[in-house]
Amino acid sequence: MIIKFQPPGLQVLNHDHSPVLRYAVAVVTVALALALTSLLGPSLDPEVSSLFLAAVMVSAWYGGLGPGLLATALAVVFIETFLLYPVGQYDLDVHSFLRLTVFMVVALLISSLTAARKRAEDALRKAHDELEMRVQERTAELAQVNQELWNLQREMARVEPLAALGRVTGTIAHELGTPLNSVLGYSQLLAQEALSDSARESLSIIESQAHRMIEIIQHYLSHTRGALQRHQQININDLVRETLVLLKPIFRQRRVQVTTALAETLPALSGDGASLQRVLINLFNNAVDAMNGGGTVTVVTHLSPFPEAARPGVAMEIRDTGAGIPPELLPKIFELFVTTKASGKGTGLGLALSQEIVKAHGGTIDIRSQVGAGTCVRIFLPSEERGGDAALTEGGR
Repeated sequence: MIIKFQPPGLQVLNHDHSPVLRYAVAVVTVALALALTSLLGPSLDPEVSSLFLAAVMVSAWYGGLGPGLLATALAVVFIETFLLYPVGQYDLDVHSFLRLTVFMVVALLISSLTAARKRAEDALRKAHDELEMRVQERTAELAQVNQELWNLQREMARVEPLAALGRVTGTIAHELGTPLNSVLGYSQLLAQEALSDSARESLSIIESQAHRMIEIIQHYLSHTRGALQRHQQININDLVRETLVLLKPIFRQRRVQVTTALAETLPALSGDGASLQRVLINLFNNAVDAMNGGGTVTVVTHLSPFPEAARPGVAMEIRDTGAGIPPELLPKIFELFVTTKASGKGTGLGLALSQEIVKAHGGTIDIRSQVGAGTCVRIFLPSEERGGDAALTEGGR
């Protein structure tokens, strides 16, 4: 907060006056002094110059040195013409001359000092205004720096748990690699046996999911070693259809109906398709878990429909008819270990990692939910590739 201080005596001097007004004030004040002196008469006699000195001071204070000199000259003329000598008589003796000279010297001195004082006050006011402006600028800069530091502190508080989680996840991924390779090997051997079409289709899904889990493990291991992820062209509609096929048994088992409204033509995206598919799987699993006893999941894709999306790109909405998210949890739903699921059913990692993946692709993700009415997750992914993109990794860790 800036406290404005106005030095005493500057309130009247805050506005510049026009030259005509300044000189007019000098003429009026001297004329007023003459009128008052003429009305009061002999009671002012040996102090006939008092009101004129006051008029000179007011003129110099209001208008500066020029109006002060004009007031001095007018005062001398008025005193000599109307007060010291009757009209038509002009006899300047030594005493009158000395009195008039002293008055003129005093009036000039007062005029000069008053004008100098006004100039000093103007300079002080200007310096005060400049100082106040500098204080405001420095205060604004300090507020901006404080905001940047606060944002950095919040970002560090968010990043540190994700970094620790990334190290732990890398270790777990390394340990899971061997048994998953065994599962994949035996599924490939089993595929060589005589199987029914239904069994062979199920086995194909098992094999594809084992491949996907191995890719996830390799993803974490490569990221732990600091490797960059692959950039590839992604068709978001194809990615949605592929993910829905993978999760079709889960939807059928949980009695969940899936409806889609996918835009016919969408621009291709540049990114890591495996990471984006993990986002979709997390969101679909959350939707299924929120609908005990069945419900409906709706997937919609658009061509950049959100007003807050200033760049061209693709937007996607995943809506469910589940229980919704309590209002007290909604503001922190993307934080680590925050979950709406019962104990033992959720880790609180899915949404946090999904947000990191979307942000690594230059996009945004937000959730709108109402208890008893369901949840809508909105994702925006830009179609133009940003310069100097960070590695497109899950969790960014």
